[in-house]
Amino acid sequence: MRIAHICLAAFYIDGFGYQENILPRIHRKMGHEVMIVASTETYLDRTRLGYVEPSSYINEDGVPVHRLPYASWIPKRLQAKVRAYKGVERLLEEFRPDLIFVHDVQFWDFLAIRRYVLRRPTPVYADCHTDYVNSARGFVSRHILHGLFYRAILRRVSPIVQRFLPTLPVRGDFLHEVYGLDRAKMELLPFGVDDTQTEGLDREQVRREARAEWGVPDDALLFVTGGKLDLRKNIHTLIDRFSRAKREGELGDAHLLVFGQATPEVQAELDAIDIHEHVHMLGWTPANEIYRAFWAADFALFPGTHSVLWEEAIGHGLGAVFHHWRGMDHLDLGGNARIIQEAAPEALDRLLRELVANDGAEIRRMNSVAAEKGSRVFSFSAIAAKAIA
Repeated sequence: MRIAHICLAAFYIDGFGYQENILPRIHRKMGHEVMIVASTETYLDRTRLGYVEPSSYINEDGVPVHRLPYASWIPKRLQAKVRAYKGVERLLEEFRPDLIFVHDVQFWDFLAIRRYVLRRPTPVYADCHTDYVNSARGFVSRHILHGLFYRAILRRVSPIVQRFLPTLPVRGDFLHEVYGLDRAKMELLPFGVDDTQTEGLDREQVRREARAEWGVPDDALLFVTGGKLDLRKNIHTLIDRFSRAKREGELGDAHLLVFGQATPEVQAELDAIDIHEHVHMLGWTPANEIYRAFWAADFALFPGTHSVLWEEAIGHGLGAVFHHWRGMDHLDLGGNARIIQEAAPEALDRLLRELVANDGAEIRRMNSVAAEKGSRVFSFSAIAAKAIA
């Protein structure tokens, strides 16, 4: 099957572990012919969004990528909101896909896809990464940009879309409440772990070697956290409270592993923290190596806004603490997750003490549930097959 992945609603970043990277990779491994049509928006330094020149190239997974420029008829100050592009229909005509998979839905040229499909009937599936936390937070954004402009586009293209695939339950709410789309056409398509990249690996060997590399004893309790370290993730606060507790002789032999690159604002916060030697700052970690951090660890801590790493941690069989957000009930598979309501310093202090209490009994209980169910629910090999079924 020929599958066109359309990544025009936001950024597309080579080499990352987003769904836009993983689904095309696995679809190609499944034997399909794959093309990615993307914007020129990307990370310039792994934390700061910017733009590259339009181009066509083969990415690290062997998939052709076509980065398209914005249409010149849109004023420059509106281009990143309207998201009209040059060349969408031409690429579809040349590729002649058997399936069009749209990654998020907020872009003008969804109408170009509609025109193509009306000429050449083709199944269209569209996922959604947009919710009330990452979008529509101000009056203009909520009521004008999303409530009028994108809503009008979505109502126009909805008849040619076979399935809408929200990646979180709350994103299905967003599609229905903001755009007026029919819930009957929706099906959850969660994030997960790219299990195809770890096939054939010995988990215990990876654990031993990674801990030895990072200076973590084999028998130490190791917490893990990470991702894009911005202020809303609250990871800098976690590092501070963990370090303070360790200096006060609490938390026993526990260590904290942190991967990811900090934004300038978070780096300023980190520079002011007396980070304990049992906090291991890995810095930038390629997406295809993050599994080593999860396999080396005993438990995951995510005290801020949602990241695709939440589902990935569960998929690797780790129990975890997550911050409460609306529509995250799918993370709890029957006891693998603990949801916290706040990430204030005092709340994190209590959390850490409770987790290490009774020789980590709560951690062992949550891990047993995650190990039993996590890989079945949050495996990208299964998710990728479901995405095009």
